[in-house]
Amino acid sequence: MEMVEQLISRTDAAYQRWLASVTDDVVADGVVMFCLESLPERNTTYEIGEWLTGYLMIGQEGDRGFFLRCDDGGGPVFRADLGGLGEADLDVAAPVFEVWLRSGFALPADPEPDLPPTADVYVGGIPADGVQLLVRARKLLGVDWRFGDLRGLLAAQPFLAVRSAHLYALRRDLECAPELRPYLLYATDHGLEAVWPTESPESR
Repeated sequence: MEMVEQLISRTDAAYQRWLASVTDDVVADGVVMFCLESLPERNTTYEIGEWLTGYLMIGQEGDRGFFLRCDDGGGPVFRADLGGLGEADLDVAAPVFEVWLRSGFALPADPEPDLPPTADVYVGGIPADGVQLLVRARKLLGVDWRFGDLRGLLAAQPFLAVRSAHLYALRRDLECAPELRPYLLYATDHGLEAVWPTESPESR
């Protein structure tokens, strides 16, 4: 507890005032903001002191944490995936705590990928023995390939799976199906491109 209190004493003054004004965790816009009582347990559980020395995790949204740098200088509110912590993984969620507080702890929008709204979607690159992957792609895409035809489809890759698919919706579906990301492609004037490009920061 003493270590956390030392960190708090070096955080943004607006954050310290807010922290003193709450007695329970605050939930807003999907973000859980920790009260003073919760801070030690949350920071210890995720070993924040080990991975992000000099930072305090002040809140959480699912598997992402929100952090302040404890350097007596205020500064931005950062966020990072709790599965891979390091200063290089920090993104700015708000320029200063007070701005974020005034917004009701609103989350900045994730950058949208550069995709056309609709395009023909192809399946390609699934290994020849990847029938189960093709079954999952069938379900994700909502198509009615006959199960008896699946091995033939694997042999015919890349093949047209859906005409004029909504790519942004498909990309959101792929957030929950990482095993299919390498195999769903869309048609462009220059050939086939991945719906979920491998250089995307979300794919790391």
